[in-house]
Amino acid sequence: MTAEIKLYSAVAILAVLGGALFLTNKKQKEEEATYTLSGQSANLPKVAITDDDVKAIDKIVLTKAADGDAGAPREIELTKKDDKWRLTRPVEAEANDSNVKSLLDNLKALKVSEVIDPGKTSYDQYKVSDSKGLHAVFTKGGTTVLDAWFGENGGRGQMARLVGHDGVYAVKGYSSYLYDRDAKGWRDSTIFKFEDTAVTGVTIDNEHANFVFTKTGDKWNAKYREQKAGAPKDLDKFDDGKLKDMLRAYKGLNADGFADKSKTAADLGLDKPTATVVITLNDGAKREVKVGATAEGSSRWVQASGIKDFVSISSWAADWALAEEKKFQKADEAKKDDKKDDKAKPASAPKPASSAKPG
Repeated sequence: MTAEIKLYSAVAILAVLGGALFLTNKKQKEEEATYTLSGQSANLPKVAITDDDVKAIDKIVLTKAADGDAGAPREIELTKKDDKWRLTRPVEAEANDSNVKSLLDNLKALKVSEVIDPGKTSYDQYKVSDSKGLHAVFTKGGTTVLDAWFGENGGRGQMARLVGHDGVYAVKGYSSYLYDRDAKGWRDSTIFKFEDTAVTGVTIDNEHANFVFTKTGDKWNAKYREQKAGAPKDLDKFDDGKLKDMLRAYKGLNADGFADKSKTAADLGLDKPTATVVITLNDGAKREVKVGATAEGSSRWVQASGIKDFVSISSWAADWALAEEKKFQKADEAKKDDKKDDKAKPASAPKPASSAKPG
């Protein structure tokens, strides 16, 4: 073998060895990259929900596992028809559009940030198992947009399990309060809405009295009659500011509770209401609320025009319907009258001097 051939052979061998070394190093770097944060991120499952996906979603099912051994899983089902969301399970009712929108908007913020455990053995530990997690399924036209279990939350993010991917993952952007509402939180709580400036008349009939408030121009007048006692008379010391406070309580009246479907009007004290409020608007429309028995806490069961269900309202709103005349009177005037009465009283006569002589 000539020196020239030996040289070419050596060069060829070096080239082969260099290529092999290059490929080996490349493979090693690729393997090392899978253990780095950027490498892990590249292999993470993607949650990429777009605006178009959100607009197309027409069904949401949220199943919360039972709390320990007590109770049963809680399932919420929301469906959209003709661009209108309804709660369809556990009860049929109009949905709270604002709460549904907030939930759907949150989907666009979800992002898988890291692998916590690539296996299945820690599902219970991180509360993403069927028996511990909150299972959320969003679909559009029968096609799944997101199917995931959400568990405990920690410094590394929200623990989650995604259908189609074994393991526990940390998810950023998840807001638990948007998902974990009871049925009441998904129902439309609006009883009615109106502009308080559009009100032209208010009547209140309760166990204490009958009130009639009428508006002429910008001025309110008040008539008052004790129950079963004579003809109506002007309400002394009437404070129209108090009436305006009442209208502020009623112009956006919301339910804070919903009666069970099995309850009757008699069960809730609404067969014989303790008070009835009728609000008349400038177009002739009326808003009526009948007040019944006490609900949870100091709330009251009511039956209101425009809604089918029996609901409860806060004591702040109910107390106006149950009011006595002093609730609509000027408190400072009553104090002034008390002071006038005190001034009108004669001064106490001085005590007579003792007639006893010194001993």
